[in-house]
Amino acid sequence: MQEPIPFQIDLEYVSLSGLRWGKGHHKPVLAMHGWLDNCQSFSRIAPLLAEACDLDIWAIDLVGHGLSGHRPKGSYYHIWDNVIDMALLMDAQGWEEVDLLGHSMGAGVATLMAGAMPDRVGRVALIEGLGPLSTPAEESPQQLTQAVGRYKLQNYKTPPCYASVEEAAEARMRGIGEISYDAALPLAERGTRQDEDGWRWRSDARLRIPSPVRLTEDQIYSFCEAIKAPAQLIIGDQGFLTNRENTRLRKERVADIEQVIMPGNHHLHLEPDTATAVAESLIAFWQQT
Repeated sequence: MQEPIPFQIDLEYVSLSGLRWGKGHHKPVLAMHGWLDNCQSFSRIAPLLAEACDLDIWAIDLVGHGLSGHRPKGSYYHIWDNVIDMALLMDAQGWEEVDLLGHSMGAGVATLMAGAMPDRVGRVALIEGLGPLSTPAEESPQQLTQAVGRYKLQNYKTPPCYASVEEAAEARMRGIGEISYDAALPLAERGTRQDEDGWRWRSDARLRIPSPVRLTEDQIYSFCEAIKAPAQLIIGDQGFLTNRENTRLRKERVADIEQVIMPGNHHLHLEPDTATAVAESLIAFWQQT
């Protein structure tokens, strides 16, 4: 299987790192991972896609994750900031148009990006995500109150420490969303760093603070309606999106979208027993004329 090429791209305000599969023969694909994951999320499917479809896949550590930089002190993490990061990355690389591949939170970023920049996005592949989390307008004050409370407590929390990368992977298995050890290990290998006490996650602790403001469903519908690109949405039958009403309503507003439901959990693209099926579905999507 093809070995990835590490990269680092310095924007004016932050450094973006990641892994690249394939090169130069096709317009780039920006692959964006889920919350608290990193670019190794695509380590099983990216080499298969790059080879079968002659793609140039740039799997990004989103800001605050993996080996990428963190947002400046005193700032906060909003999902739409990632859209700005990716737009500036495109400009820095001289890319007029890209395809998008996103998982979970990364699929939310891809949805916003495809809606906000429809003339710069060619195809959109979404795994276990269509748009970001939403909050009803009337609950916005409580959402902000919760975020402020968590932010004030942040300096009093000590990040967990593990004896080994393997122990960190076992802890990741107990996090949000079902994930096996074999799927958690590559995330832990890239997502941890060693200090004098042991191994700690590299991700910015501020990512765990609830969003102070979220979009409403109506706002997300508007982004969905603005998407011009062909899209594919892959859902695991044991994942987060099965039988969710807001997924159906969002999907109805995307002009050209194919939904595929297959066996698997929220990380079905990274699980050894389901990743190949996910890759095959994505290969068929990219090979459409």
